Amino acid sequence: MKKTVLVVSCFILLTSLAFGQKVTITGFPLGVGGSIGDSIFDAQRVELKAMADTLHKYPLSHVLITGSADAERYRASNDAMNPALALSRTHALRNYLIAQFGVDTAQIFSRTEEVYTKGPEFRYVRAEVNRDLSDLSVRLARLENAPPPEPVVQPVKEIVTIREVPADTATEVKLHLGAGLMTSPFGGIPIASAAVSWDEHLFLEAVIGHTFWNSDYDFSGLQLNTKRRLIGGQAVYYPSETTPIGIVGGWMRIEDVSRDFYKYVRLSEGIMVGLRWLPTDFLSLTGVYNPSKHQITDIAQSETKNGQFLFSAAFHIDFGGAK
Repeated sequence: MKKTVLVVSCFILLTSLAFGQKVTITGFPLGVGGSIGDSIFDAQRVELKAMADTLHKYPLSHVLITGSADAERYRASNDAMNPALALSRTHALRNYLIAQFGVDTAQIFSRTEEVYTKGPEFRYVRAEVNRDLSDLSVRLARLENAPPPEPVVQPVKEIVTIREVPADTATEVKLHLGAGLMTSPFGGIPIASAAVSWDEHLFLEAVIGHTFWNSDYDFSGLQLNTKRRLIGGQAVYYPSETTPIGIVGGWMRIEDVSRDFYKYVRLSEGIMVGLRWLPTDFLSLTGVYNPSKHQITDIAQSETKNGQFLFSAAFHIDFGGAK
C-alpha cells in the first residue's frame, strides 16, 4: 500500500509539472517594448493572477518570462532583432506582475529568444510557472495518513487563449518639424516645413519660405527692393526599410515680391519630382527637378525656362510614435 501511495504521489507531481501554468501574449506593436501600456495584458489578467497565486502559495517556485522580437528591420537606425527590445518586453510583464499582484522579484527570471521570421505573432512575451519539489515530504505524509486514493484522473492540459493585440495607430503616426535652406531661380530662401508620416514610409509635407533680407531687381530701369517667398507641398515615400532614400513628388510656387508694389515681379511655379536622402535621423538633403516656366509681372511666360533643379537641406525634430 505504501508503494502504491508513493507511485501515485510521484505521478501527480510529475504531471502537474508537465502541465504547468503558461501564458503567451503576442502582437506587440512594431518597435515597442517596455513602453507598452498595461492594457495589453488585461485579456490574460485571470491567468496571470492565477500564476501570482501559485507563486504566493509556493515561495520556492518561480516564473520564467521569455521575450521575443521578430525579424522586422527599421529604416531609421533601429533593429527589431535587437535583444534589448525583447528583454524590455519581459520587463513590461515583470513590472505588471509586481505592481498588480505583488509577486516577489526573487521569483521572477527573464530571458530572450532570437526569431528570424517577420510577423506580429513573433513579437511576444511568455510566462511559465515552475513549481519546486520542496514540499514533497509534506505531501507524502498527508497521502500516507489519508484514505486510499480515488482513481487517478489524468489532468487536462490547461488551454491558454493567445490574443493578438493590434498595433496602436498612435505608435505609427509621427509629426516632423523642420527648418533649413532651399535654392530657387531667384536665390536662396530660408524654409520651414511640417510633415505627418505613417509608419515612417509615407510623409506628407508642407513647405513655406521667406527671406529676411532685401534683394535688388531692375524692372524697366527702376531699381526695386524685393524679397523672395515660396509655398508648396510634397509627398515623400521610402520604398525600402533599410535604405534611407525616398521618392519626392509635389508642387512649388516661388515669387520675387516688390516691397513697393506688394506683388511679384518674377514668378516660378510648377510640379517637382526627385529624391530625398537622410544621412542622419535629423538631417535631410533633397534634390528635385522642377520643369516650371518663369514669368515677369504683366508679361506672360517671359524668360521661359522649361526646367530647373532645386536643392534643399533641412534639420528635423520628431514628435509622437514609438521610440
